[in-house]
Amino acid sequence: MTLRITTSPSEAEIEQIYQSLLTYNLQFFSEDIHSPLAVFYEREGKILGGITGSKLGNWLRINYLWLDESLRKQGIGTQLIQAMEDKAKQLGAKYAEVDTFSFQAKPFYEKQGYQIISTLIEYPVQHEKYYFMKKLSCS
Repeated sequence: MTLRITTSPSEAEIEQIYQSLLTYNLQFFSEDIHSPLAVFYEREGKILGGITGSKLGNWLRINYLWLDESLRKQGIGTQLIQAMEDKAKQLGAKYAEVDTFSFQAKPFYEKQGYQIISTLIEYPVQHEKYYFMKKLSCS
């Protein structure tokens, strides 16, 4: 046996580890409880913002939320996250999770009812990374 340390793993090597972990995890839950989700804000066919993530069992996972700077502070971000949460609830989600950096959207998520459950300090060097969760209300 040898240990090979690399700072440049190939896509195939990363995929092999991912697929092996997925195979292991599927012993404990099935893939059919997973649904990718996205909501886009478009004008004339151009995406000017959006939110992406997935629903896994009882949880909505928000991966990315972005809105063109010219459209911020107009309630569009709130519309995006609300639409995502509503769809996740329709699919059976009871909770939501998201993370953000101290220079990103901490106040926005707090305004949406998300609560910090963990903080990484000096991440990656001089900022913080916040992990949030929210109990999704039943409609």
